[in-house]
Amino acid sequence: MPRNPTALPPLPALQAFEAAARHESFMAAAQELNISQSAVSHRVRALERHLGYALFERLPRGLRLTENGKAYLPSIRSAFAEILGATTSIFGLNRASRLTIRAPLTYSALWLAEIVSRFSAAHPRIEIRMHSSVWAENLALDDTDVEIRLGYGHWAGYRAELLFTDPLVPLCSPRTLEAEGKSLDVADLASRPLVHIVGLEDQWHDFFAAHAPDTVMPKPKSHVHTDSSVAAATIAANGPHFCLLAETFAEHFERSGSLVRATDQTIASKQGVYLLTAERTGPLLPEVEGLKRWLRERAREQSICRHVSR
Repeated sequence: MPRNPTALPPLPALQAFEAAARHESFMAAAQELNISQSAVSHRVRALERHLGYALFERLPRGLRLTENGKAYLPSIRSAFAEILGATTSIFGLNRASRLTIRAPLTYSALWLAEIVSRFSAAHPRIEIRMHSSVWAENLALDDTDVEIRLGYGHWAGYRAELLFTDPLVPLCSPRTLEAEGKSLDVADLASRPLVHIVGLEDQWHDFFAAHAPDTVMPKPKSHVHTDSSVAAATIAANGPHFCLLAETFAEHFERSGSLVRATDQTIASKQGVYLLTAERTGPLLPEVEGLKRWLRERAREQSICRHVSR
């Protein structure tokens, strides 16, 4: 059993454990930490004595985590990430560096741009490069530090963290709503010209199924298919079409007056907005952790504001 279960383990011992676990080798950990192999081994053994449990199986060639080691490692990595993020967020960086961010076109323009502007003002020594994407799954991982992606949270080669989910809102131009001369209900929308977003065509079906399950949609007439929410919104703002957008985008177009809500009904999106970083062998750079923390806080602020407004 631990000698003192309430005492925090020494930080150097935790660093040695994390590096050794990542490399599955005391020698490789020693090279990374710029100390001797015996020092790494000594620190890990001291940590095991402190905890009262073995963290590694010592093999003829390398190391293997015990079950306790496997359970302990994610929390240690998360704690280091939080320390790096907090340090960068509060004290900034003392060196110039570069961050590359990738996001879907609409999220890049209508959500991420403002956040990046504020982050850049707080960290002027970081050069930021933003790339917009439509079909992100086809892009390489190597050229991006942080990515925003809409989906279900499972992508090979990535660590994915849910930032938020957006309700879906039906919208049309003020002229279109005025021309109707009456309040619309969900069943009315089924016979109107709709804008479908490629890859998300089932959203309208889900909307009608949730609020008007007996509605029979007529054969598509004057429907438009596009590959971005920005294009869908622009089409609806300039014609008789109706679009279904994430609330993050809907709020932007409502503020500008180009779109209004066609009905008060909304539905929850099946997909979430995720924060992604590529799976790499080592810890993330401090500036990457700082940006991730910044994005989490903005997503949390957004959620709180919506909750209060309701």
